Amino acid sequence: MPGNDLIQSLARGLDLLRLLAESEGGLRIADLVTATGLKRPTVHNLLRTLASRDFVVKDGATHRVGPAVYMLVADDASSSFLARAEEATRLLAKRLPEAIVSFCEPVGSEVVVRFRQFPDRMLLERNSGAVLAPHQTASGLAFLAYADPETRHSVQLRHPFQVAGTANWGSEEELETYLAEIRRTGVVFPPFARASKYRVAGCPCLNATGKFLGVLGAAWHTTPQMTDAYTDEILAVLVEAARDLMA
Repeated sequence: MPGNDLIQSLARGLDLLRLLAESEGGLRIADLVTATGLKRPTVHNLLRTLASRDFVVKDGATHRVGPAVYMLVADDASSSFLARAEEATRLLAKRLPEAIVSFCEPVGSEVVVRFRQFPDRMLLERNSGAVLAPHQTASGLAFLAYADPETRHSVQLRHPFQVAGTANWGSEEELETYLAEIRRTGVVFPPFARASKYRVAGCPCLNATGKFLGVLGAAWHTTPQMTDAYTDEILAVLVEAARDLMA
């Protein structure tokens, strides 16, 4: 029956997405050819089409699901909480007009930028699809601090510490010590940012049961006129904003 006809290329593309989503570290074209029985040029063209809409990203010879997939999943989250998070980001931008402020949330094994405000722009950026590096950003570190073992395993597969973490952390033990400090203090101001001219900080947002829902973050350039007191002020504002959001 015509009403039961399927669009073959769409079905094949969805099959590729499912295979990539179920893989731990992504798949090569050869793996997808074997799994689907499709010809290599067909798989290549499907991946290229999916990549053009950010549903797939290529990392060397490996393909994995892209930020558009995470954003679709995130769109199913609580609309009321996201509305409060959006307003919190707007208020934070007013209180920290010289900083880039953001609200990021966990989606699968990634941390995704949901709202972001730049100092030189009037409009709040929504759903940019940006995925933050877990070892190198304040929001990524907050995500790691509260991730469960299964999620941490997935992060390690996608972002191996030996590749992504050694630039900022001397060892995995040093990183784990700092993640424990985040859980103890509720503030993220990583050691590698403290002496930098470009600083990043964040404050995790936890619900009443301790579940990590996201992180309010700030990034700013320092000048000789900006003392450590200015950094302390930013951290205090972040803590207050996160507390108000979760109240």
